[in-house]
Amino acid sequence: MANPSIGFGGAGTEVLRRAYVDAFSDSETTLLTGVANHIYTVLSVIIANRSASANSFHLYVDADNAGTNIYLTNTTAIGSTDTFVFSDRFVLTETDRLHATLASAGEADAWVSYIDQQLA
Repeated sequence: MANPSIGFGGAGTEVLRRAYVDAFSDSETTLLTGVANHIYTVLSVIIANRSASANSFHLYVDADNAGTNIYLTNTTAIGSTDTFVFSDRFVLTETDRLHATLASAGEADAWVSYIDQQLA
C-alpha cells in the first residue's frame, strides 16, 4: 500500500492503521504504544465483552509512559456480550500508551482504529 506524503515538502507519512487485542481481562493491557517521531490520532476504540456476565472496563492513557494514568473512561459498564464504542477522537504522541482493563474477571476484545503520522 502506498503511503501518501504530508506537508509541502513531501516529508513524513500519514497512514490509516488498526490494532487489536484478543481476550484481555482484569490486568492492564496495552492497546497502542507510541513511538518517537509519530503522532497517533485515535478514531475509535471498540470494546466487546465476550463474557456471559456483565462487567465494566477502564480505558486510559499512560502519558509519556511515566505512570501518570489519564482516564478516558473509568468503570464504564458493559453488559453480557455487549459492545461499547468510544468514538471521541484523541491524540497520542511519542511514548504515550493506550491501556484497557476489565474491572473484574472476564474476557473482552478491543479494536483500535487510528491515523499514524510519522514525522520526517
